[in-house]
Amino acid sequence: MSRPQLFFISGLGADHRAFDRIELGGYDQKHLPWLIPEKKESFHNYVRRMAEPIQAAENPVVIGLSLGGMMASEMTTFIPHMRAILVSSIKAPEERSALLKLGRAFPAQRLITGRALKRMSFIWSAAKRKYPKEDIEHMMQMFHDQDERFLKWAIVNAPLWRGRGVAERISHIHGTADQMFPVHRISNHIELEGGTHLMVYTRGKEVTELLKQELNRLESV
Repeated sequence: MSRPQLFFISGLGADHRAFDRIELGGYDQKHLPWLIPEKKESFHNYVRRMAEPIQAAENPVVIGLSLGGMMASEMTTFIPHMRAILVSSIKAPEERSALLKLGRAFPAQRLITGRALKRMSFIWSAAKRKYPKEDIEHMMQMFHDQDERFLKWAIVNAPLWRGRGVAERISHIHGTADQMFPVHRISNHIELEGGTHLMVYTRGKEVTELLKQELNRLESV
């Protein structure tokens, strides 16, 4: 079997820059940009459109961050030759956070416009006390650069997802200090002690090493 071709999918409010500190030399790599959602598009249909470049690959491994990990998990249900590595994400309904459960039960997020979301810079105020200023500015810039139509679609549809990926083809890297998806809800994962939801960037070297280890394991199977 050929060496894996890597496909990266970022998280909500992020793009390819979220992986700037991930260094995986020697692999054919491609980042999948967010698509503009179609009117009333379901989560599954959107994921199928995102997956089109992956289906043609001979030995694809999708590395999905947060929302991208949820999508990678969903892709395993209809791409039988694909494997996924989730980072700071969830792969099944029981791993959902209280925030996602609340968004499903009381979908008030439907009332928020994409433009309003982009103005809610106060959501980074707590993070400013934990990370260097340049890291927060990097994250905020990605958030402000997001398409408003995608943001609106994502905050409505992410809480509705109740998919379950094919466990045998999913690896999962998760931080013990992730507040978005608390680690006590996550099963069958590789832990990064003290890693937060932003660890793919703030602790990129360590996440890179864990990804390398998992890719080496997949190649030896």
